[in-house]
Amino acid sequence: MQAGLQTRYTIHKILRQLRLDTIGFDEVFLEKVVKKNFKDNDRKMIHSVVLNAMRYHLFIDEIIKKFSTRLNKSSESYYLLLSAITQLLILNFKDFAVINSTVELAKNKDINAPEKFINAVLRNISRNKSKLSKINYNFSRLPLWFTKKVSYWNKSQKNEFSKTICEEPDLHIVFKNKKDLNKITSKKIQTSDCSIVIKNSMTINNIEGYNKGLWWVQDFATMLPLYLINNTKNKYIADICAAPGGKTFQLLSYGAKVKAIDKNVKRMELMKKNLQRLKYNCEIEIKDFLKFNKKQKYDMIVLDAPCSSIGTIRRHPEIFFRKKTPNFSKIRLIQKQLLEKAKSLVKINGILIYMICSFFHEEGIIQINNFLKENKNFSQIKFSSNKLKYTKNFIDEKGFYYVIPSKLDNHVLIDGFFAAILKKNV
Repeated sequence: MQAGLQTRYTIHKILRQLRLDTIGFDEVFLEKVVKKNFKDNDRKMIHSVVLNAMRYHLFIDEIIKKFSTRLNKSSESYYLLLSAITQLLILNFKDFAVINSTVELAKNKDINAPEKFINAVLRNISRNKSKLSKINYNFSRLPLWFTKKVSYWNKSQKNEFSKTICEEPDLHIVFKNKKDLNKITSKKIQTSDCSIVIKNSMTINNIEGYNKGLWWVQDFATMLPLYLINNTKNKYIADICAAPGGKTFQLLSYGAKVKAIDKNVKRMELMKKNLQRLKYNCEIEIKDFLKFNKKQKYDMIVLDAPCSSIGTIRRHPEIFFRKKTPNFSKIRLIQKQLLEKAKSLVKINGILIYMICSFFHEEGIIQINNFLKENKNFSQIKFSSNKLKYTKNFIDEKGFYYVIPSKLDNHVLIDGFFAAILKKNV
């Protein structure tokens, strides 16, 4: 198979797997692209086409319906058209190359799609590009299971979410030392006294300071809860579900003594490499926290619990693209079990910080309210919004940290997130 066709065939296979499976994009990309002998340009193409196809698939579905009312979304033809239309309308690839290669790919014995049908649809779209390229991503087009979960949102929140979820996420980096921030000469926007967003599209290891270990990658919304707490120096802290390590690196930079616990071997190996690059040391244990039987008590436990990850929808558009709805009952149960485990390892007067990269109430506010009802020896501490001008909009009336994916006034895109501070009383 020719190189160009092989690249598009890989895109086809990845889209099909992400639609029908529960695996994440990063894992599929690692297995099917990074570990293969693709050239850098082909890797970038696969990465861009797959992510944009998933981000814009609801918009593209509407386009497909204009030319075919009976297309099965589980058919090989659907994945071919989804990939090709993304290339034509979203990424503005050359029409001739896209149409010809897609028709050739349809002939592949593993795909065996009706080539005449594919050719006709794509040529019709090519002729009408100027009309079809006007993207209108209405909130009502989003999956029904999602719109029900956020039925409490006001019109402004719905519009803000719809406007920005298809945009490519920003690269946000956090520095070990504030003084190193100005060593970055690339185009940047400062988000705090120790963090910036880089607006140039760059490979991470080509950014100044990467090899010297001056910084790590961490979304602004994810970084803020620990940044706002500001009382971790010399505290003995357990970071639960720690990998890939952003919060551990934060705590170490604030002078805490950290034990990082996570059961994911691959992610913990990546975390170890970053610890080495950053010249940081901490205790590491690769273990399921629910099976953690140590008697050690901690001044603070940071629990970044497994969740639906809906807050990272720009980075993981497969959440909306998948055929299956997330198993929320299972997710909520694991979160509750982890909270129950964590509470027993917090010292008296110690702090338990619960975090999730989700903005669904059932995973955040409701989960914490239920925990407080069942554990009268715990009380909530409100987040303070005084440290940064942006944060006043991130702290709700009850003092929880609550953010939906949005764009700040300085044009920085941020993920969705929830966090709560709980104190263990006598």
